[in-house]
Amino acid sequence: MNLKDYIRSARLRLLPRRLWSRAILILVLPVVLLQVVSGILFYDNHWQNVSRRLALGVVSDIQGALAMYDAFPDQADRDKILDIIRMSAGLDVRFSAARQPPAVIKNKPNTRTAELLPALEHVGAPFVLLNLNEARSVLITFYLPDYTAEVIIPYKKFFSTTTYVFAWWVLFSALLFTGIAMLFLRNQIRPVLRLSEAAKNFGLGRDIDKFKPEGATEVRQAALSFLQMRDRIRRHIDERTRMLAGVSHDLRTPLTRMRLQLAMMDSSDDNIADLQQDVSEMERMVNGYLDFARGEGKEKIESTDIVKLISDTLMGLHKNGLSVQFICNSALTMDVRRSDLKRCLWNLVTNAGRYGTQIVVSMTVADKTLEISVEDNGPGIPPEKREDVFKAFFRLDESRNAETGGVGLGLTITRDIVLAHGGKIYMTDSTLGGLKVVMLFPI
Repeated sequence: MNLKDYIRSARLRLLPRRLWSRAILILVLPVVLLQVVSGILFYDNHWQNVSRRLALGVVSDIQGALAMYDAFPDQADRDKILDIIRMSAGLDVRFSAARQPPAVIKNKPNTRTAELLPALEHVGAPFVLLNLNEARSVLITFYLPDYTAEVIIPYKKFFSTTTYVFAWWVLFSALLFTGIAMLFLRNQIRPVLRLSEAAKNFGLGRDIDKFKPEGATEVRQAALSFLQMRDRIRRHIDERTRMLAGVSHDLRTPLTRMRLQLAMMDSSDDNIADLQQDVSEMERMVNGYLDFARGEGKEKIESTDIVKLISDTLMGLHKNGLSVQFICNSALTMDVRRSDLKRCLWNLVTNAGRYGTQIVVSMTVADKTLEISVEDNGPGIPPEKREDVFKAFFRLDESRNAETGGVGLGLTITRDIVLAHGGKIYMTDSTLGGLKVVMLFPI
């Protein structure tokens, strides 16, 4: 696999397949990347700098307090100094007798004290930092040679809370405007989805007369082109049907006249009998061709109980002398052309009865698919000819004897009916030893 194929394969595996999902990805991914990059830059260039400057300012106040405490040994002066520091700097500083620092000092930084701890190293004395979460402050104990200093510092003196406000505002605004954009995007994608659904229904032979072009100019143009294509296909089918109706009238009239004239002649003449047989064969071929050409008839789609339809069809075949076993795993009601589907099943079962003595019809519903199969214990069809039998006027019996089959249109009509329902048909080997014909329909 070359690099180009590998990239294409990875893209198909990783990217979502639906248009809506891809549109959301195109919309959301740049917003997320922008917020992440903005957050990182803000943290590095602003938040850390502000926190560091605040922490250095607090350390400077602490150093000033310690220096003034050393410079004025009188207790009254020291009390005045502490009051001034408490009022001006907002620090609660207390001094006590000298104590020994702990043997092991572990000051664990967190989000608030990440910049404060390195700045406190500038004081030049061992210290222990304790978080007072309930008071929203920290207690710092400095162990100096002559005394111990305890400093209580509010969080707001060294930590900027506007950072959280900024982060929440950015997140909220991004979600809000992304949600609004997704609503507008959904309205823009909806016409594309409707066009896709209309094309699918048209392929299944369903009515799409209620479909109307809407949406952006390009989507409307695509919808108009689709409707023009639909009208051309319908017009082609209607013209062919009208032409074949005329052919039917023009051919059946002379054939009927010939049959009447032959009936009035001497039936003992062998030539007359041969001519009568030829006329019958011509009528049968003309009727078969007309049935094939009218395969796309005007029958309306109806909600149908498939199990009942198959049972009724097999009951009619049973009256004609065919014995068929029917196996079904689930009931199902779906929209189909009832007569066409019945005719389709009739063709397959009669073909199986012509070559086999045991016939099994199975109906299976699974994975949003209806499967109807007809299998027999006859001689089957060679694999290399299974696709050819669906071609018009193709027969395995090259003698075209009417006793061994029709004119070669039964399976062609069957395939057209299956395709008109959006399904597919294929042949495979049967467990009975003969041929198995499988029809698959989307539910």
